[in-house]
Amino acid sequence: MYKVKLDDKYIYHPWDKDLQISDPKLDTELNKNGSFSFSIYPDNPMYNSLEKLKSKLHIMWFDQNGNEKEIFRCRVLSEETDFDGKKTVTCEGDLAFLLDTIQRPYSSTVSPVDRFRQLINSHNSQVETDKQFQIGNITVPGDPAKITENGYPDTRTEIENKLLNVYGGYIRTREQDGKYYIDYLKEYENKEGQAVRYGENILDITKYIKAEDIKTCIIPIGATNSATGKAITIESVNNGVDYLYDQAAVDAFGKIYGTASFSDVESPNILKQKGQEQVEAQKNLVVSIELTAVDLKDLGYDVKEIAVGDFIPVVSRPHGINSYMQVSKKSQNLKKPEDSSIVLGSTIKTLVENQNVYNSGIQNVIPAVNSAVNTANNAANTAEQVKVEMDAITNKIWPVNSIYINTVNVNPSTFLGGVWVPFATGKTIVGVDTGQTEFNTPEKSGGHKELQSHAHGLNGHNHSVNITSGGQSASHNHTTGNSSYKYWPVATGIPEADSGDVGGNTYKYPRIPSGATWGKITNTGNQSSDHSHYVSGSTGGNSGNTTSTGGGNAGNLQPYITVYMWKRIG
Repeated sequence: MYKVKLDDKYIYHPWDKDLQISDPKLDTELNKNGSFSFSIYPDNPMYNSLEKLKSKLHIMWFDQNGNEKEIFRCRVLSEETDFDGKKTVTCEGDLAFLLDTIQRPYSSTVSPVDRFRQLINSHNSQVETDKQFQIGNITVPGDPAKITENGYPDTRTEIENKLLNVYGGYIRTREQDGKYYIDYLKEYENKEGQAVRYGENILDITKYIKAEDIKTCIIPIGATNSATGKAITIESVNNGVDYLYDQAAVDAFGKIYGTASFSDVESPNILKQKGQEQVEAQKNLVVSIELTAVDLKDLGYDVKEIAVGDFIPVVSRPHGINSYMQVSKKSQNLKKPEDSSIVLGSTIKTLVENQNVYNSGIQNVIPAVNSAVNTANNAANTAEQVKVEMDAITNKIWPVNSIYINTVNVNPSTFLGGVWVPFATGKTIVGVDTGQTEFNTPEKSGGHKELQSHAHGLNGHNHSVNITSGGQSASHNHTTGNSSYKYWPVATGIPEADSGDVGGNTYKYPRIPSGATWGKITNTGNQSSDHSHYVSGSTGGNSGNTTSTGGGNAGNLQPYITVYMWKRIG
């Protein structure tokens, strides 16, 4: 499985609902910078941390034991943001760091190994530490030759023009023990690992036959002679003739002239040798085989991953293939392995002397190619078979009527296949209970988020009661000497300002300020017999009605958390 780091923090982790990206695609190719693209939504905490040309992303492969291995490093190149805030981010591989530095004009005699070292050291001297490379393995052979550059090319272009196009080979970057290395290889060293086979993981096979590049006569052109100002040719070592040819090729195709420039070669003998190599390379028809396959590692199989540059065994009996082929390109969807593929390229140079029916059509040149053409439809059938098998797996895990829940608003059809529609929007879900009418069948809907309006709403209200006094069993009254004051008996023994005996009771009056006057209780009305008080009526009771003052719907919303839910319908 894959994780993605933004500098030293995760921006994508398959087990963290907050650290999610969508449609993450990684494309790598021989001698290319490579690219990585993805979409990110505002709910990802790293959404605003992407800085163009500065932020570094690291794609990590991790196994079931949690061991991580970095497989690609890149930097943010561009981004697009749509109306809903979704950002589509494009990144370029770290070989693009070589575009940031310039090589000054020079002229020197140097081997390809030394020139590569010079270029990388010059690059490192111009950039920050995080864009520098350790010089790794260099296995490209080559004798010292004079190289001149009068312009100011970037380092990436200089490597392409002065090394790859002249000496061949491959450049690659890799991470090891926290350091980043750059290698210059004649061939990739890995020739073991996962095989691809017809009927298992081969998706498509295509054959290409090209004749437009055929040249039967080559004129080698060397460096400029400083004395004459003219380019060095091979006339002096080739019987006064400035071109080389292959008689069998001329007999088959006629004379087709071409040039081959070797601006760093000053020796006519070396120039003739290099020219002869070009004749051999360009006299033949070229048959290219391009095969597309799935990396079983991405599908969870315990096999070695397929990496760009590796030579891996390819077996397809219907197409007559049983050999090692080099991985030239790999496209991966980090979240949808079934959307990933590899491209393996193999070039077959066919000898001209075997092509005695060229004028009747290129397709008649190689019987093996004829057979491949006749069986080309089988490759399409294989691709369909793989798709059917992948769909079968998805159907077992997520059959029709399945419910998928996520916190990212991405339709599951993009990574699970099938047809999905939003489900239970604005509703909670309840398990089926056949013993309750409300819940006795699937997808039965009901209920309200508020209590519905009724006669006695439960919002704020009050009740009122009218209470009236009734009669008493014996007439009586209560009077005081001064109705403007209230008096309280006080305990005996407290000093008092005044006292008196009223109705057989002794009343004590608290002190009052000087000059103040207290009224005194003069008498009380004594009832002649026991009596009672009651309300409304001769036998007691209450009168009046309660009234409802509330209105509207009362709240009934339980605690909740929102998610996206989808139902598969096809």
